[in-house]
Amino acid sequence: MEMNKSGERKEKILQVVISHYVRTAKPVASGVIVKEYNFPFSSATVRNVLAELEEEGYLTHPYTSAGRVPTDKGYRFYVDGLMEVPRLTEEEERRIEREYRDKRRELEEIMRQTSKMLSLFSHYAGFILSPTLDRSLLKHIELVRIGDKRVLAVLVTEAGLVRDKTIELNYNLKGSQLYKVSSLLNKKLSGLPLSQIREKMNKIIEQESSKYLGLLKAAKGLIAHAFASGDSEIYLEGSANILASVQEYANDYAGMSSIFRAIEEKRIILDIVKRLVKSDGVRIIIGKENLYPEMEHLSVVSSTYKSGDSVAGVLGIIGPKRMEYPRMVALVDFVARVIKNILNLEGG
Repeated sequence: MEMNKSGERKEKILQVVISHYVRTAKPVASGVIVKEYNFPFSSATVRNVLAELEEEGYLTHPYTSAGRVPTDKGYRFYVDGLMEVPRLTEEEERRIEREYRDKRRELEEIMRQTSKMLSLFSHYAGFILSPTLDRSLLKHIELVRIGDKRVLAVLVTEAGLVRDKTIELNYNLKGSQLYKVSSLLNKKLSGLPLSQIREKMNKIIEQESSKYLGLLKAAKGLIAHAFASGDSEIYLEGSANILASVQEYANDYAGMSSIFRAIEEKRIILDIVKRLVKSDGVRIIIGKENLYPEMEHLSVVSSTYKSGDSVAGVLGIIGPKRMEYPRMVALVDFVARVIKNILNLEGG
């Protein structure tokens, strides 16, 4: 879009069309722009600009309607060049921080809380991909027998983050054996990054006397099983909100079916989220940019969170293309910073 007087006028009208359509879900006509937004142009002038924007691919008009709606290209131009991202209000920031205060620091609970909170504040679907724990420092590990061949492995990092998993074994271990293993592990491994534990376990097995070998080998298997490298999970909450927010497709069977398939096909969302974790910072994917046909009516606003200088995970929202992008960007950016502080990833 050319940056001259004509270009500036186009930008202002495109911005109004997007803002009005986001708010009302109704195609925007020239008369609405002139009457409701006090534009110093005649309806004929605005109508001509709308026609130019449509010709250039920023707008389209559904069916026989006189009004226009944004295209993916129009939304993209808006988020890249016209959008101004506000801060959340102080009350909103306090509410988000309060959601985590005094909560147990179990990883799964934090992840579930985050996806629910993102959904609550956005009114769309919220998601978070959990971090791997490779960089975290081990504070304590406990192995507890909860059945003949079942063991509960509980890991606590120096940051106070707790993760536990139930492990099914194909052999029996006595409670007294697990106690000995836990004591030895805490003595030898406390303070180490989890990424180094496997190598350290190999050295311990080489150095220890034979009476410990069986237990140590079992412990190595337990740890590898419970806290494997790359073991990330996606937490998704509020999928039904998406269907409730796409009223513009209420009479479009194909459109609604596509959106429903996108929600039902968790593998699609998981693949998109795993691709997002390879990026850095806030990212917006609009409609057909998602690559999957099922996602062509939806947008994703996400932000990565880091461990030191490395990306550890990604969180965000999934909603209709007709969403309030500035607010969604502010939301995911703030939550990503809160999560980084809660997990104390920079120190782990």
